[in-house]
Amino acid sequence: MMKKSLCCLLLLVLTLFFSFGLSPDLARADSLLVLQINEELTPGQGEIRLTVTGIMESGIKQQIKTGLVWKSSAPSIATVSSNGELRFTGKGGSVTITVQKGSASGSKTVFVKPWVRKVEIETDLVYSPNPYRLLAKGKFSDGTERYLGPEDDIIWTSTNPWVAWVNSQGVVTFTGEEGRVTIRAIVGDLEDNVSEKVDLDSKEQKKAKRKGIKIKEDIVYSSEPQQLTLVVVMTDDSEETIPNDAADWSSSNPEVATISKSGELTFTGKAGFTTIAVSYGGYKYEKLVTVNKFLTKLAINQSLQYTPLWADIYIPLSATATYNDGTKIIRSSGLNWSVSDEGLATITEDGQLKLTGKAGTLTITVSGEGSEGTTVEDSLTVEIPAHEKPIPKKLFIHQNPVNFYSGDGIYHPTVTCIYHNGERRDVTEHVTWTSLTPETAAVFQNKVYLAANPGNVELVAGFQGISAKISGSSRILPGVNDGRIYSLLLKEHQLPFSFSPVQLTALGVRGDGSLQNVTSQVNWHSSQPGVATVKNGRLTFTGRIGKTLVTAQGFGLRTFLEVEVSPEDLLPRVVELKIEGNLEQGANPLKAVAQFSNGLIKDVTKEVVWNTSNKNVAVVSKDGVVMFVNGFGPVTISASYGGNEAQISKK
Repeated sequence: MMKKSLCCLLLLVLTLFFSFGLSPDLARADSLLVLQINEELTPGQGEIRLTVTGIMESGIKQQIKTGLVWKSSAPSIATVSSNGELRFTGKGGSVTITVQKGSASGSKTVFVKPWVRKVEIETDLVYSPNPYRLLAKGKFSDGTERYLGPEDDIIWTSTNPWVAWVNSQGVVTFTGEEGRVTIRAIVGDLEDNVSEKVDLDSKEQKKAKRKGIKIKEDIVYSSEPQQLTLVVVMTDDSEETIPNDAADWSSSNPEVATISKSGELTFTGKAGFTTIAVSYGGYKYEKLVTVNKFLTKLAINQSLQYTPLWADIYIPLSATATYNDGTKIIRSSGLNWSVSDEGLATITEDGQLKLTGKAGTLTITVSGEGSEGTTVEDSLTVEIPAHEKPIPKKLFIHQNPVNFYSGDGIYHPTVTCIYHNGERRDVTEHVTWTSLTPETAAVFQNKVYLAANPGNVELVAGFQGISAKISGSSRILPGVNDGRIYSLLLKEHQLPFSFSPVQLTALGVRGDGSLQNVTSQVNWHSSQPGVATVKNGRLTFTGRIGKTLVTAQGFGLRTFLEVEVSPEDLLPRVVELKIEGNLEQGANPLKAVAQFSNGLIKDVTKEVVWNTSNKNVAVVSKDGVVMFVNGFGPVTISASYGGNEAQISKK
């Protein structure tokens, strides 16, 4: 009864299946998409039975055995039967084997190289005290014959290397020992061999025997190829030179050094270690070689298109040092710097160049030690034109020692030099500081450090024969912030002439040492309104020559600022220099724009002096066009004009 129910259920399912037409849809649901040939097409004498895997649209893989159509693109090279039996004819060339079933197909392509069908050693094996080469001839599948070499994957072996040894080139060396030896030449599954029995007479046996080999030379780095000498060491410690091509040579690290089959050693120039090994007559000799890091190239970084801004100041130079391992380092110290004429310039051991400003042709040279005691160097020639050297007239220390009260501990104002021709230059980095009150202020490495001791502070800034003095006080205040102003001072210490109004700042010092801006709470006065007027701390110059004393008064306190206008102050001058443009790939045309003290704005691109901080990264033309020579890299392009300098950088 149970069996009858199952049969009825199955019949019902089948009836529904066919009544709704599901059978054709299921047959189409997973059709064959692509065919894959499973086997590698390896040329040779045998037959290869090919099989096929089919990939369905659903991704399922299954073996396909029926309905396959096979085809060879070049039957003269390879044939394939209807049931997938592949045979190579022996001729060389490219052939594609294709299999197809319906719309699905697959193929494989192979380049056939004629293979060796027979190996034959032509040279007899006969005892000789000198090495000699065995020759093996191969008969190939395309009917050709030729001698076999390493490119044919021929392997030479000796059954008794203590009697005779053979290297990878087929060179046989008899060791001088008695015995039987067979030399084999093997290519794949094929081989041929020759044999010899060595039976030396008693006189021959009494001769010294070989006990080892060695390389005669001490191997050290050389930029030129070196021919090594291989010698056999005898039992009586005598040495016998043997042909290099009778041995097998190798280098464990070809990136450091390579060695030819004839024992010629060539260093690549890179630092590191390698083992030079040689095998001969059953003996092996190795030598560890070390190549240290050394300098291969030096290139001065800066371009030096002369500008008067450089006179009597230190210009830091550097060089890009390239080493044998390919690394590049920017260096200033540890190199030898020199100049061709010390009347034009001097240079320190760490590349600090100081030009005197005298006209002439100057050559700057940097050098360092390379390999084997050689010298690596680079030089740069600077043309210094004749020009009127600006004479320093006045120094201006801009800021009062506000930091005496603020607790910063270091005093670092801006210092400007005014020259006879009206030029103004920021010389903050070039002045020399002296403390007249070492108990309250000390100078170390040209920085001013303020002591905690109370008392007066007096400092002198010196530059090219002129100086400026500043005074202040570091007295300890009561320490209570009761709102009272205990001291009054101006933020500005000195003030050079300006065509535009200048805002002064009055500072009140409270009991706890804090500062308060009291500019609007004090009264302002100018002793000579014909030279300059002041209102609410805003100082306006009239354009006349002379001196005036500016006074700020309030809180029962008073402070002063002396202002002087000289003839050179009134000369038109560059107050600001800007570079417009960007540093990108390709040519970068930059533009230099100068603003003058009388309000004039002028394009001075072709008048400025252009320089690059690293000409090994980017060069700049006299018209301000910048080109990167080896791809992007950090560089600063500068323009100098009228005692001012502007910069644009690529980080």
